[in-house]
Amino acid sequence: MNMTIAYNLRENSRRSSYVFDRLRNQITTVFLRERAMSLRSRIVERSLRAIRLLSIRRRRLVGDSSGQVAIIVALMALPLMVAVGIGVDYARASTARAKLQSVVDAAVLAGATDGSNTWTTTAKAVLDAGLTQAKAAGLTVGTQTFAIDAGGNYTGTVTAKLPTTFMVLVSQDSMDIGATATAAVVPASDMVCILLLDKSAAPGLLLNGGATINAPSCQVHVASTANPAATFNAGTTLATKKTCVAGANVLDNGGSHASLVKSCTTTADPFAGTLPTPSTTCTVNNLNVNASTILTPGVYCGGVNFNGSPTVSLAAGVYVIKGGNWNFSGTLTGTGVTFYFADQSYIQFNGTSTLNLTAPTSGTYANLLIYEAAGLAKSSFTMNATNGATLQGLIYLPSRQFTLNANANVTSNKLTMVLDTLTVNTVNWTLASSDKSIPTSAGGATASIYLKK
Repeated sequence: MNMTIAYNLRENSRRSSYVFDRLRNQITTVFLRERAMSLRSRIVERSLRAIRLLSIRRRRLVGDSSGQVAIIVALMALPLMVAVGIGVDYARASTARAKLQSVVDAAVLAGATDGSNTWTTTAKAVLDAGLTQAKAAGLTVGTQTFAIDAGGNYTGTVTAKLPTTFMVLVSQDSMDIGATATAAVVPASDMVCILLLDKSAAPGLLLNGGATINAPSCQVHVASTANPAATFNAGTTLATKKTCVAGANVLDNGGSHASLVKSCTTTADPFAGTLPTPSTTCTVNNLNVNASTILTPGVYCGGVNFNGSPTVSLAAGVYVIKGGNWNFSGTLTGTGVTFYFADQSYIQFNGTSTLNLTAPTSGTYANLLIYEAAGLAKSSFTMNATNGATLQGLIYLPSRQFTLNANANVTSNKLTMVLDTLTVNTVNWTLASSDKSIPTSAGGATASIYLKK
């Protein structure tokens, strides 16, 4: 009887040994395959070392006639093996997550470097190329999103699933992993925020008494070579990083213009022929607005009259103005809006106007606030904002002789203007370059891009 019990104990021990050895060999195989890739392979290696030591002790116990200790060791070894297997899966997930993060980082940096309206296409191409190897290794890619916020930060997020090897034993056949990257763009300090294109205008830039332009972080370029190429009347202040005037003759009647450089090489128009052309099929005709209202995007033909001084809110989108002007007095507010002049139409902002207009931050019309069709004949454009104005985005009106009148502050923390000529009357104007700023022509500094997280 005792011999039979002893035999059965030894037989159970040998069977446990067989199961133990097979599990150990399987983990060892996976470990060797993943060791070169895993940042946590040392943890797994130490676990295997413990298993080897346990195996030696188990073989010593097999000879025990009672066999009871061998069975206990075998039963304890199984959950230990599962725990080590889970460690292997977590090590694989850590490696996969690090690789995915590198791919998303590269995609976001590429998109931010592109910086155009199609930056997401560039980022997606880099992402797809980087994910090819990951997909071949069994990674299942989920959602992919790219966006730019109001601060000009470019963000990309990718989710994915990694199939498990051992965690299926605890009913988990995959692990969720993901990566997010954000790139910030720091504009170069010598970007151009006002570019005046008319080479024969006399003057191309005119500052009248009381006018102040405060733009210490960007440049103003005047392409005129006429006499005078620019005129600064008494009581004016021009505080810029640099005021570059192509002509040698500048009429300076007093004031502060310390950054003025004459006979300077001005930059060329970088936007000519590059901006999108929206549909110009009329959707609204000859509109009269008699009270405060909300307007929606569309093609406004025949003009719009705003009677009284209404408060008008603009829904986000593109507003095409064609075949007639907008005659506006009141408060005009819009976030994510773009105005497009299909012809020589314009918006007449009258003296009691308050303006708060911000361009879209993403999509086809990103950073485009006001622009016009190509090839228009020269015409005037006057903006009166006696109650103040906040403007952000690109104003691209290369055919317009632009006049800014305001008996209040105008804030343009992110504004770039490309005009035919510019006249500024009695205004305190503070501005900094937008995300569509213009690099200087003489190999000036470019924007720097870095990963925030």
